[in-house]
Amino acid sequence: MPRAERPAVGDGFGSGGRVLYAACALSQFLVAAGASVVTTMGPALREANGLRASWLPWAVLVYVLALGLLVLPLRLLIRRTRPLPVLILGLWLFVQSSVALTLVSGASAFLAFRAVQGAGAAALTATAMAFVLALDLDLDGQRPDRLLLVWSAVVVAGFGTGLAAGAVVGADWRWALWANVPLTATAGIPLVRLLRSPRRRDKAVGPGAGAGAGAGSGSGSGDGDGGDGVGVGQGEEAQDAAA
Repeated sequence: MPRAERPAVGDGFGSGGRVLYAACALSQFLVAAGASVVTTMGPALREANGLRASWLPWAVLVYVLALGLLVLPLRLLIRRTRPLPVLILGLWLFVQSSVALTLVSGASAFLAFRAVQGAGAAALTATAMAFVLALDLDLDGQRPDRLLLVWSAVVVAGFGTGLAAGAVVGADWRWALWANVPLTATAGIPLVRLLRSPRRRDKAVGPGAGAGAGAGSGSGSGDGDGGDGVGVGQGEEAQDAAA
């Protein structure tokens, strides 16, 4: 059976959803950078938070554990409900924990907020996955595998940038965490705009999103009026079933 056609996502944000794709990629750049940035911050970070050198790997481990353990449940939650609450939760947790990490002074508090930051990263990753899976990857004749390669390169670049930023800031290590505030806003605003657009509200993302488009498509793109509804909820399950 031929695979159901995916909806074109992000028509209101540039040709073929390029801006939407860039926002998702930037969010994953920040997630990767957030995982690695503390590893090279040096003695200034350890002295400010009472971290022993042997404890520093735990600052990475708790972040990665929270990210790995929560991303799949949040992804499933998005498929059964809507992506907007998860996106807003992820933005809030990631920004607030980044700021909190610059204010705490104890090792246990620092590690706890690193875990919270990892939870925010998991919500951002789950939302980005939902958008990209709903996005028509064959944009303007570009090969889907090329776009996926770019996505992977962005994640690797984020990890490397985190290492470099942590090494460069030195005693001013707090600036590397404060930078998450404007960068996260840059990634989150286009996504929130899409999900809160008036036409998007009329064509819900999530359960029953594909009702207007017919059971065969499962896309949630609404009735045939050229709208910009996004099927990133249960419509994906219909696509998988049609494969």
